[in-house]
Amino acid sequence: RSCRGSQRDHGAEAVMATQPTGGASRAIRALILCALIAGCGGRAPVSSAVDETAGVESTIPAASTVTTPAIVDAKADDRGRLSTAQALLLSRALVKNEEVKGAIVAVTVPFGPAATFTLTGPVDWAGDRAALVLSTKRSDGVAVPNSPVFWDRGAILTEVDGLPAAMAAKGRSGVRFVARAMNPKGVSLDQLITFVGSLAVDRAENPILIRQADTAFVGTKVIDGITVEGYRYAKTKYWIDPSTGLLREVEARFARYNTPVLIALSGHGPQTITLPPTDQVVDGSTIPDVLAALKPTPTPTP
Repeated sequence: RSCRGSQRDHGAEAVMATQPTGGASRAIRALILCALIAGCGGRAPVSSAVDETAGVESTIPAASTVTTPAIVDAKADDRGRLSTAQALLLSRALVKNEEVKGAIVAVTVPFGPAATFTLTGPVDWAGDRAALVLSTKRSDGVAVPNSPVFWDRGAILTEVDGLPAAMAAKGRSGVRFVARAMNPKGVSLDQLITFVGSLAVDRAENPILIRQADTAFVGTKVIDGITVEGYRYAKTKYWIDPSTGLLREVEARFARYNTPVLIALSGHGPQTITLPPTDQVVDGSTIPDVLAALKPTPTPTP
């Protein structure tokens, strides 16, 4: 598949801003979006999506009920390894996503103390597509307009502030979105979307090898009234509904962020993704001069 594969092999490049919404809020949104893209913010590009050397911290919402075992889970053996049943449940979690074909995701990205980004919307793993909304919550209370982001197989579609007028001047009216190739190794936004795409695979890992790997049972918590079980696999935590095998949350560590990214999953099942009409989309590689002129001036992130 175009952007599937290992959750440790993510990578991309970009120019993104916003559609005209007027005033300071438009500029703020453009700069926030730019912060998720290489070359616009004050942070260096990321060479890999998941930081394998960083520790994993819990980012469980306060509303969740969490139970962390004081001793080794009774289901595990006396050496702390997962039981066969636990290893099987963990090994099939991503295959289950492939089987149900899609879900609604909410990706919460802590971008320092000043802002939190959220990507929400349906993901179609069967078709490698998603229709997401990027929203921002700033600690200073300044409102930031939402921005649509589309994943279409190996491409990302985003709005760029000023693009409609620039393209109209070139004889193409109604263009709103720029399409570009994904580059998960260089663009934070692409890393996140690629990681979400990699949460569905067509082959389960060997549960025997999972028992021998760096895995552990980390406890239980309640999500939407359902008690789920948590498993740590290396630096990533997976929260799974043991009654259905469905993955409900993932906590993943990315090198770009100081705290884990939380991916919540709900509404598992086939998803219908409506992409922008083709006459509203332009291939970014064909208009480098336009994008260079519209690219926001590098400014410290919010």
